[in-house]
Amino acid sequence: MINELGRNILYFIEIALAKPLYAIIPGLITVMMGAYFIYTMPRSYYSEALLLMEFQQIPATLVSPTVSNDRLQFIEQRVLSRNNLLALADKYSLFPNLTQNLTKNNFAGLIRNQITLQISVTDGADRIASNASVRIGFKYDDPVISANVVSDLVSQIIEENRRIRTARASEATKFLTQEANSVTQRFREREGVWTRYLEENKESHPTRIPTLLIELQAKEVELATLDRATITLNEEVGIYEAQLRMGVGQTVEGTRFHAQLAELERDFAVKSVIYSDTHPQIRAMKQRLEEMRAQVAPAPRGASANMPTPEEIKTLPPELMLIAERIAMAKPRQEQNVVQRKAIVERIAQLRELISHAPEVGAQIEANEAEKVSLQRNMDEMQTKLDAARLGERLEEGDAAQQIEVVEEPEVARASSGPRRLQLAAMACAAAAMAAAAGIYAAHLFDRTIRGTFDLSHALAGETLVVIPRWKPKRRIAKAFRNSAFMDPSPFAGG
Repeated sequence: MINELGRNILYFIEIALAKPLYAIIPGLITVMMGAYFIYTMPRSYYSEALLLMEFQQIPATLVSPTVSNDRLQFIEQRVLSRNNLLALADKYSLFPNLTQNLTKNNFAGLIRNQITLQISVTDGADRIASNASVRIGFKYDDPVISANVVSDLVSQIIEENRRIRTARASEATKFLTQEANSVTQRFREREGVWTRYLEENKESHPTRIPTLLIELQAKEVELATLDRATITLNEEVGIYEAQLRMGVGQTVEGTRFHAQLAELERDFAVKSVIYSDTHPQIRAMKQRLEEMRAQVAPAPRGASANMPTPEEIKTLPPELMLIAERIAMAKPRQEQNVVQRKAIVERIAQLRELISHAPEVGAQIEANEAEKVSLQRNMDEMQTKLDAARLGERLEEGDAAQQIEVVEEPEVARASSGPRRLQLAAMACAAAAMAAAAGIYAAHLFDRTIRGTFDLSHALAGETLVVIPRWKPKRRIAKAFRNSAFMDPSPFAGG
């Protein structure tokens, strides 16, 4: 097999040396076509820039992070939008020959395909990353325009990022301002309700319970004292009236007896407040009072049944006039005692009602205080968030919360970014060599000459070939042989 391969190689070399045009012409045509393609192929220049986006560095407890990878994707969508790309094409006259032939969507897609945008978030997850790198590039046949387009895209990214950050910070501040105002308004409304409730129930405040109890006790004592004084005054007035009705015929002994009766009735009124009706002393005093009243009762019957008129009083003796004057002085005191007792009774009822209402007031005050603490806490939290949002807005406006640093400025490319011409020339030479080999092989296919004895097996196709060495036939025989060979050629003719 090695000998056969060697013979084939030598055979093709002999063909190339014997017929060089079969190799030179295809190779030359291929080289010329490759040179024309290399010369006419448009050259593209690539320019790129590298941006480093440092996310919010202030503590998260002060201002919550507001920049994440989704915002970077939003920036990418805005920068590579169709309108933006068409405006960029109009500004730099990109692909002027294709403007009229392509639709806006296809033309924008063509420009988008020439833009390279790579975003890489580092140091943390997307929403808590500390920084991100953005590499953006543009490929075009003019290196100056390519660099200018990249510079314009970098400016758009920076401006879009600043606009988005300030817009979102302003929206957050506006929303939190509304929420803070709502919570503050709610707190003020409830504070007014709490104030009115305290004003309406200030007398039943739990802190006034000891004072109310002391006052209630004092009023009860005052009521008991007033009742005793009223009973005494009523007894005195009754005695004076009895004496006045008895008239002049009243004896000294009767007056003394009535005085004893009045004294006994005063003692009975005082002890009835202290002891119950079943107490032995109370029952003994009741029996004594009934006996004395039974003895005093018949005496007035001999006297006048009615009180004397003022005209009759003027005609009485001085002693009776003095009694009548005492009665007249005691009447206002009786009326005053009645009014005073009514006021004391009303105050006691009011104090008891206030004391009974105090637990309910205390529970409501505790509920109001709990609600006040909750609303105050919510208001403080909302105010803290609002202050943080305002601080974040100021930081966003001052580019302190997030900065974009252009690490690599776009430069004008000095060499094309496409395949190098040397590589293309090497490929053209390789193609020319293949074309030359194809030409040599084609020459072999169209050549029916037997190369040697190793091709006879295929050429004879199973027939036998007899070789006669040094055979010199006569001219006539040779002519007949040639004529027969010309009419019926064999596959090994010319052998």
